[in-house]
Amino acid sequence: MWTFLIKFGKILIEKGSNIMNNKKYIIISFIVGIVFLAMGVLIGLVYSNRDVIFKENNISNENNMPKNDLENDNINEIKEETKKEVPKKNNETIKNDITKPSLSNKDNTIINEMDNTLNSIDAESSSSNFSDKAKATFITIVDFLFYDGTIKGITFNELTDDGKQKVLEIANKIDLKLEEVSPGYKDKISSTTSNAYNKASEIIKSGASSLNNFAKEKLGDENYNSIIDAKDELVKYSKNALNLVGSAGSKLFSNTKDKLNDWYQNFKNNK
Repeated sequence: MWTFLIKFGKILIEKGSNIMNNKKYIIISFIVGIVFLAMGVLIGLVYSNRDVIFKENNISNENNMPKNDLENDNINEIKEETKKEVPKKNNETIKNDITKPSLSNKDNTIINEMDNTLNSIDAESSSSNFSDKAKATFITIVDFLFYDGTIKGITFNELTDDGKQKVLEIANKIDLKLEEVSPGYKDKISSTTSNAYNKASEIIKSGASSLNNFAKEKLGDENYNSIIDAKDELVKYSKNALNLVGSAGSKLFSNTKDKLNDWYQNFKNNK
């Protein structure tokens, strides 16, 4: 390119001399040639150093960029990294978070007692009087759920709905486990209460699937009264209940039949 520009300048000068033997024209032609030559040199230098020039220009643009734009770019980069690092929750995880029960201290107290009772069944299953322990345990549970009995000084009515649901689920598991180890144990509690305790078992099982299915009055007048009438016969089991016996307070065993009948009538009138 440089050679071409030099030759072009010379040609202009020669033609200028031949066409017009004019000093002024020669000078102008010479100047034009020099200009073209300088432009060629400049273009050559820019082309040969293009990488360095453009790199410096990019750095200058970054330095001149407004602070807010730089901060926004950094924030966007952090957000993109955060999206990659934090795992997305699947639908099941979200569902579990939403439906996670909220339990009170009283709920947890009763749930712990019930869990301990459930866990003690296997350890006690080989004892010689396990059948009596199974009967006493279920009697205590029915007393707590249906007759306002207490465990650790707490009644079933004092629990939250989530707590009641959890207690019914564990009570059903206890019943099923006792039945597995000692089949037909509820039929052997008393000759007059077999139907009542089996009905209570059905209501507990139904409530374990949904609290809305549980209602004390579903036990029925006849079954409520049959258990009350058998209280003197049932009291012999009260000291054998698995785990719960130490913390249970029984309305059924601590009151006379007359008082229990008064309690039940009051319960029916206010249900």
